[in-house]
Amino acid sequence: MGVGHVAVAIGAAKAAPRVNAGWLVFAALLADFLLGIFAYFGLEHATVPPDFASKHYFLFTFPYSHGLLPLILWGVLLGLLISWPYGSARQRVFLVIAALVLSHFVLDALVHVAGLPLAGESSPKIGLGLYRNLPLELTLETVMTLVGAALYWKAAAGSAISRYGVILVTLIVLALTWTQLGLVIPPPPRAMIADWIAFPVILSAIIYGLDWKRVHAESAT
Repeated sequence: MGVGHVAVAIGAAKAAPRVNAGWLVFAALLADFLLGIFAYFGLEHATVPPDFASKHYFLFTFPYSHGLLPLILWGVLLGLLISWPYGSARQRVFLVIAALVLSHFVLDALVHVAGLPLAGESSPKIGLGLYRNLPLELTLETVMTLVGAALYWKAAAGSAISRYGVILVTLIVLALTWTQLGLVIPPPPRAMIADWIAFPVILSAIIYGLDWKRVHAESAT
């Protein structure tokens, strides 16, 4: 899943209004960032199935970045790190960040062909395989984007820059996600690794800058 993770993240600004949405997006995309890191060191990888030209999806070996148990642990670690400065709101922020990290597993379990491990690579793997019907999967992500944008719109009532900026960036990511339908030749593996690492960082940084006005207004109340 692509923009669906971003949609859940910006929608979560309603639940943790004093946390910059850039951190929320990074939490939701942490699994993909880790996939890039582990793939760079040869510990995880993607393979191209024979029907890629018609189905447009990859198969993955990613027990450390996308397994259920590892993501619980990654969520706890990132939640502790980000929530530390928030004082009395620390517990709420921790729960939101940890839930966003874990949401990656839940959403990917809907769309990936069975391959998301519960623990290690030899553990049972799940996946409902919605990627087999990519137009339906992309429609689901579009609906999620609209819901996430609506929640963020309410959360960012104090800043037009944040409202329009974050939602515009999210819609651009949505448009890029739909380009999967036209992808018949898979990108080179090394390029995929670079994308997995760079995309969460760059997108989170952009949204962090756009959301600063909203967080500043929220903190002033």
